Amino acid sequence: MAILKPTKTTTINGVKVNEYLLKNMYPSGGMTHIKGVTIHNTDWISVADGTTPAEQYTRATANGNMADVLVHYYVDDTCAWKNLPHNVHGWHAADGNGDGNMQTIAIECIMSPNYYEKDKKSEDNAARLAAAILKELGLGIDQLYTHQHWYSKKYCPAYILPHWETFKRKVQSYLGGVPSSAETEMYRIRKAWGNVASQIGAYTNLESAKKECKDGYSVFNSKGVKVYPEEKKPEQSIVHAESVEWIPLKKGDNNQRVESLQILLIGKGFTCGSCGADHDFGAATEDAVIRFQKWVEISTTGVVDAKTWNALLDY
Repeated sequence: MAILKPTKTTTINGVKVNEYLLKNMYPSGGMTHIKGVTIHNTDWISVADGTTPAEQYTRATANGNMADVLVHYYVDDTCAWKNLPHNVHGWHAADGNGDGNMQTIAIECIMSPNYYEKDKKSEDNAARLAAAILKELGLGIDQLYTHQHWYSKKYCPAYILPHWETFKRKVQSYLGGVPSSAETEMYRIRKAWGNVASQIGAYTNLESAKKECKDGYSVFNSKGVKVYPEEKKPEQSIVHAESVEWIPLKKGDNNQRVESLQILLIGKGFTCGSCGADHDFGAATEDAVIRFQKWVEISTTGVVDAKTWNALLDY
């Protein structure tokens, strides 16, 4: 097979990405849930003029010369080649139908053990690409994995593992610097805002997110505010200022006054978790209180004191 021509070329976080999707090799079934990015190392190879190692690994995969290995990206010192879309799982983590293969994006970083400048540049490109993917999916640095994480007998990424924490710090630095599509709003579908692992999609269009939202899931904006489906307020729990007792509420309380608090918070856009107004002052409600207190610029204690009650009723 001749040197491949990409069907599309983009630049992502400073990395040139050539897309050549291996559609005839897609495994059966899609990847509806992405829980992170897995980093691998594969060895540097000599290539012909006019191409790069990432292209040659992609070509070898297309030719059937990579056994059953199937990854989303190959990255070298010059560019990356994308072989799979993010909604198709690869075969790279040696964990069978486990989470590594089925729920993570695979990046093969092409390097040598010498750690020459070209190796460092490959590693830097992999870090930039990993950061961009994590940000796109609304994930954080804790969702960056090694191949060894999924299969302990495999020492991979072999050339990055000796300084894995340094690599993570580099990804974190790029994660903070990735522009958010001109700060475009992203709508993420999760069981709860804090449950990152449950995410099944992220969309720039709210209506698209609503269409894909399943039972037991909600759509959250970039601030973690639940925007769909709308909370239903129990008729018997309508809150009136004169009915609120000025007794502090805190995490662990479970009563009608907690429900009144939750209705007020939800009505102002501060979600109290997937259960909504359920009487239970749990971690999600405490988080909502803290976010509200920060918003109105009062002490962020998480305890609903008189000042917090007054702010809730005034705004």
